[in-house]
Order: sequence, then structure tokens, then C-alpha cells
Amino acid sequence: MQFKYLNFVLKNPIILILLISFLSGCKSPQKRSEQTQQPKGSYQANIKGMVEIHTFDHYNRVEKKGFGFFIDRDLVVTNLEWIKGAYKAKIAPPGTKDYKDVRGYTAYDHNLDLVILKVKRNNPNYIKLTENQQETDSLYTLRRPSRKLYVRKGVAGAFHDMDSISFLEAPAILRAGKPAFRLNHELLGIVQEREVNDSLRKVVLSQEHIAALLKKQTDRPVSVWDLRTKTDKVYISHEKVAGFRIKTTMGNIVISLYDETPRFRDNFIKLVSDHFYDSLLVHRVLKDFLIQTGAADSKYAGKDDIVGWQGPGYNLPTKIVPSRFHKRGAVAASKLPPDRNPGNRSDGSQFYIISGRVFTHEELDEIEEEKGFRFTPSQREIYTTVGGAPYLDGDYTVFGEVTDGMDVVDRIAAVETYGENRPVNDIRIKTIDIIQKIDR
Repeated sequence: MQFKYLNFVLKNPIILILLISFLSGCKSPQKRSEQTQQPKGSYQANIKGMVEIHTFDHYNRVEKKGFGFFIDRDLVVTNLEWIKGAYKAKIAPPGTKDYKDVRGYTAYDHNLDLVILKVKRNNPNYIKLTENQQETDSLYTLRRPSRKLYVRKGVAGAFHDMDSISFLEAPAILRAGKPAFRLNHELLGIVQEREVNDSLRKVVLSQEHIAALLKKQTDRPVSVWDLRTKTDKVYISHEKVAGFRIKTTMGNIVISLYDETPRFRDNFIKLVSDHFYDSLLVHRVLKDFLIQTGAADSKYAGKDDIVGWQGPGYNLPTKIVPSRFHKRGAVAASKLPPDRNPGNRSDGSQFYIISGRVFTHEELDEIEEEKGFRFTPSQREIYTTVGGAPYLDGDYTVFGEVTDGMDVVDRIAAVETYGENRPVNDIRIKTIDIIQKIDR
């Protein structure tokens, strides 16, 4: 009977092939376990380590949304650029609104664009940093466990003075702030957006740099609001600056700044270099008087939002230079009303430009009597012919003047307004460019 079955199998090749395949797969459980590489983690565990990060301004309005991931039960790593400048931040599991507060930061690095946040959440599913890593070779995204994206070996390129920092090119599908993994689910690093060889690329910063930053933590978390003043940039010298081109949605205005007010001059260079003014509104307009901008709370403001109360998070001591007055085209620093400004300090970013009007000598006499000072003959000449706002002299720091584009100032100053003198149709600063002096 056995020979009969054997003869049947040999005469049917399909059955014979299936039988051989079955027998070849029957290895001992111990050998199968030895041949299977055990992963460092799993997709299910790693996804629980990710968070969405939301930053907020003073009015609890969302400013930015980004990603990060837990590297300890109450520590989250993310890109510094998303946190810097925020009044506060919250985290939530991806796709949820289960917000938990960020208590503060414990370490940061401008060069690496990294910050470690202390959060009010205890997450046992944090993503573990590993030591003695092998050479990086491939990435595994958290988009879907079945989709694998690969990158070529090697370093994508140097970034400023970051020659010692290794990173790989990342597929465009990866979002900055997310973790990147090897195929065995071991953490490779954090995804960032960097300028490499004059182009913006997604790269993966190796986890070894996160581990190094962990060792530099402070004992207690510091408010994220403190990060607004942290910088490692070397800003252009005022000696190389000829002026600034303010590009608005209604045209360009060119200004120059005075050396008699160096703190305001250098602060403006810093803010412009950091693109602080980009997308801010011209939030206040008074016909035949002034236009005002520089309020940080105007960037994402809705039509009914109250704006004009937020600067960069610091202020400057008011400095009155009598020879620099509120003539037509003057650029001066705003400040809060006396009841909210006992130190009589100027705002760190908000400024106004005078459109003004022409005054009579009689009006100037009245202002002199009220304020207790005298206008010089040249000031009287300008106020009675060119115009300005002489009643502001002695109260605000004038730190620059318009050199081109007063027609744009006048057009903005004539627009229709509502509420607290805000233009009905939004007028924004696109950006401000530094005009450098030409070497001769």
C-alpha cells in the first residue's frame, strides 16, 4: 500500500513540489527563533511615543503646530524653531485634543535646532535611545507600518559649521520633528529641515546628538517664553547697513536708522535678521498722523481680535534725543500707556511712521507752553512747511526716518479703518530687507 501511494506521488509533479516545500519549511522552533532578528521596538510602541506640539501666544491663540517624540517618561524632543518665541506650548497624541501642558525646557542647542521639553504627562511608551549604533543605512517611517522608504548611504552635506554633525537625506514625505527609524524599529534620529548646498532639504539628525543634549539638562525646567531671547547668531554690523526696505502689500518703504539711538538701531537689525516682522499687520492707522506695525499678536489675528499689545517679549529704555524729532517721515518706538508702563519703557518691536500734517506757529507756541520746551528754528521751519507730529516730541524715541516711499505711507494712512483704528482691509509687511552699503 505504501509503495502504491509513493508511486502516485512520483507520477504527480505538482503534489511532489508541494510536499518538498512543506518539508523544507519544517525546521525546529529553536532554529527559526535563532534566524529571526529581534526588533528593538515595534510600530505600535513607537507611534505611542509621538506627539503633536501646539504653541500659543499671550491670548491663547495657536501660533504653530509641529511634531516631537518622547525620549523619557516626561521628556519630549523637538525642533527649537517651533518653540522659540512661543508664550506657552502643549502636547497631545497625534490626531487628538488630549492636551497636556509643557512645563518648560531643560536643554536646547541652536546649532542643532533641538530643544528638550519637560511635560505634564507620564508616558511609559517613550522611544529609547540606543548606544553603539551601526552605520546608518535606511529609514522606516511612521506613516504606515507597511510602507518602507529608503535613503542612500552617506552624508547629505555640511551645514554651516556643522561638519561634525552627521545626517542623512530624508524622503520628502517625512515631517520635521518626527522620529525616523531603521527597519528593525530602532531610533535613527529626528527629522529636520535644513539648508544644504543652498537648498532646503529634509534630513535626519542622528540620535547621538539628542543623547548628548540630554546630558546638559538643567535641574528644573525653564519657561519656554525664556527661549525668545536666546540666540547664537552673529548679526550684521550697523556699519555695513545702509537702510531697510519694508515690503508691504501696498508698496515699499525705505528707512534709515540713527546712530544716536544705538540700542534701537541694533535691536531693529536683530529683529529684521530673525524675520520677526514677516507677515505682521499694519495694525493701527490714524489719518494725517501715523501708521503703526510690529505687534507680534497681529500675525494670525482675526478680524475681531484685539491686537497691538504684544511685542517680542522685552522692552527698551526710552531715549529722547532732542535733535531727532517727529517730522514727517520720522520712525519712532511705540510704548504702552503710563498706567501700564510705570517704567516709561519703549516696546521692543512696535514702531510707527509719521505721515503728519503742517502746523502753524501759533500751534507750536501752544505745544511749547504745554510741554515746557522750545522748538529750534530749524524744527519750526520743518513743522510749518513739511509737517509732522510735534506734540509727540519729548515722549517717544525717534530712531530713524523714511528715505523713500512716503507716498506709500500716505496711501496707507488714508485707508478706511474700524474699531481701534485698524484697517478694514488687512495691510501686511511681507518682509523687511537689509540694504547693505556698497564697498568702494
